[in-house]
Amino acid sequence: MNILVENLFRDNRELIIPGFFIRSTAPDNVEDEDLPDVDIDQPTIQDIIEILYQNSAAGSSESGLVIAIHGYNTGADGSRDGVLEDWYQPLCTYINQDSFVHQRKNSSVFLGYRWPSESLKRKNIRKEALSALPVLMRLLAIGGLLIAIVGLFTEFFTATPAAAVLTILGTLGFAIVASLFLLRISVYFRDSYRATYFGVPDLVELIRQLDQGLVNRKMSETLTEDSLYEKITTRIPATQTFEQSALLGTLRIIRSELSKRSDLRIDVTDAKFQYFLQVLKKRLPLTIDDPTLIEVITRIIAIEGLAYSAAQEYWQTHQIKLSFIGHSMGGHVTSQVIRVISDVFDSRSVGTIGTDQGAKFPSSRVGRVFTLGRLVLVSPDIPLMTVTSGRANFLRSALRRFEEAYLFSNEGDLALRIASTAANYFSFPARSRTQGYRLGNLTVHSKHQETKKSKKRQETYGIVNWEELPNPHHHLLPYLEVSVLNKDKNQSLDPASQKQEGNETVASEQQDEESIADLFTYLDCTEYCDKADYYSPNAEATDNNILILNQQKTPLNFWEYVNLFIAYATFAPNKFPKQGRDVHGGYFWGKFSKLIMYRLAFVGFQGLLDSLIFMQPDDPKLQITQPLPEDLKTDLAAIQQLERQQPAPLALEPIDPVLLKSSQREQLKKRRAVALRYFSWICQQKRIQVAMSPERYQVDILVQDHDVVREMMLSRDNQSPE
Repeated sequence: MNILVENLFRDNRELIIPGFFIRSTAPDNVEDEDLPDVDIDQPTIQDIIEILYQNSAAGSSESGLVIAIHGYNTGADGSRDGVLEDWYQPLCTYINQDSFVHQRKNSSVFLGYRWPSESLKRKNIRKEALSALPVLMRLLAIGGLLIAIVGLFTEFFTATPAAAVLTILGTLGFAIVASLFLLRISVYFRDSYRATYFGVPDLVELIRQLDQGLVNRKMSETLTEDSLYEKITTRIPATQTFEQSALLGTLRIIRSELSKRSDLRIDVTDAKFQYFLQVLKKRLPLTIDDPTLIEVITRIIAIEGLAYSAAQEYWQTHQIKLSFIGHSMGGHVTSQVIRVISDVFDSRSVGTIGTDQGAKFPSSRVGRVFTLGRLVLVSPDIPLMTVTSGRANFLRSALRRFEEAYLFSNEGDLALRIASTAANYFSFPARSRTQGYRLGNLTVHSKHQETKKSKKRQETYGIVNWEELPNPHHHLLPYLEVSVLNKDKNQSLDPASQKQEGNETVASEQQDEESIADLFTYLDCTEYCDKADYYSPNAEATDNNILILNQQKTPLNFWEYVNLFIAYATFAPNKFPKQGRDVHGGYFWGKFSKLIMYRLAFVGFQGLLDSLIFMQPDDPKLQITQPLPEDLKTDLAAIQQLERQQPAPLALEPIDPVLLKSSQREQLKKRRAVALRYFSWICQQKRIQVAMSPERYQVDILVQDHDVVREMMLSRDNQSPE
């Protein structure tokens, strides 16, 4: 594999949830050599396999593997790796210090994956861009510049039309090359290429190796060398005359060669099999006649087949939940990886051509060991149309397979609004610019519109679709919108309410029969106000807007974007909040945003709600000074008292609703309903707007069966669950 496996920290033994750093060895430029295969602490993929297997064998109700994937422009800066030191290590430390995650027996392992991104600050990036310039482009730039200079001088002295034409043509030629040069050093397209053609295949191979390794690990437990020796010698008397060590060596070689020839047919009349026998006999330390050797091969295949079937049966009931946290372009990598490792020939994922796709209910299982758990996308660099269009695309395919999906976004994310949208201007197949907007710029709003000039609206934070949650048929697109600078109002993603203005629209005219957008829970953090964990001592002193400037409010107008751009360009973590804002990655520094992102990834929405029950508003991770409403305070106290009386609180384990008694279901529904109100109230205090998936309400609050609810949501008849 073209990856390196390293410990996130020098010593992983003290970590309850171990963390590993996975690096693709692909270089910045294809001419360069791959990164050296030198590990500082020498962990291997086998170490990860062993930990995952031991977690599974320990009887944990939910073993998990969480993979975080970074975004664009995150290459190492000299000897310092910002992705490792500023995200993966703090993430692993945070989750290991989270007492709620520890008391739930979910036995997770964390992997921080580094695909080969490049940094704008990389040394020699401009020099390399100039040296890579094709000869024709170089001549066009130099010639255009010379012609423009000659034209200017000529026009200065003669002021003839020909001189003006020369100046314009020369400037145009130079500008074309200069524009391409700027696009090159922006590293966006180079990062996109590396993410797609290096990052995705390397991560796919890692997951495949983990899957195969875990199957082999279980087989090795049930099929040891001693047991194989006993079974062979018992069933084949001719092998009893051989020395044990020599026969064991022979069996190892035979098994190794058979593993390379999965298509081998045991047929003495087959020329390929005869050739295989002749090559194999030359490698064996023992001299074995052909009939005995064929019998040994046949017996080994049968024994391994039984062991493989036993391993498959074990992993059917001990699945490992595979979850992802994808930031920016890392969201694109995640969705592409899931598309590759999913079984596209699964009959449940195949619709009917010519019948509006038909209902698709693909399994969440990938491979033999893993099942897809939670997808957490943070400012994803993914087009809006992936959730609004009824057409097949990579995100739709991935989204159908995850049990839970969450999207964190903010209107002021200029990294996506400017860099990504501009860079995709000539590559994204759309006739209007609005279709090029990204999911990371989505905003959540209640069902009313306000102009950017007046901003006269009732501030609505928390869960904005609260009143419609009991209705399993309601959709989320009416609550979603995106800001368009030259429009007086934000543009809705709902086809029914979208005002057509010329050819520009962000809503799809093709109705999405599967309502894929409803599988996400959207968290709009545009006005998110909280204390932060930046290096500045002032960051934790007072509440500040994390992603936009203080005093700014959505929807942002042109001049607010200008001020925010200056703040983004001058951002310094050690001078927050006085200097700048990290509009693209600030989520990972806010106290509450970190809590919900990481708990969603590691314990899911049920776990997040259960964890809030015993958290007081003044908890260090919340730090809310506003008093609780009296009715909510009373309900929380009652639930807390009831939980303390339970010999084994339900909150400590993932819950299968099928196994619950009627009284337990009612108690759980009541507790979750109160926890959801508390969660919404906290989001109100933090000024986060949430559009909650109807699926989450049906499954996590009403304790309905997940598969039944998912089938209802993806079916066109939309029959509600019993």
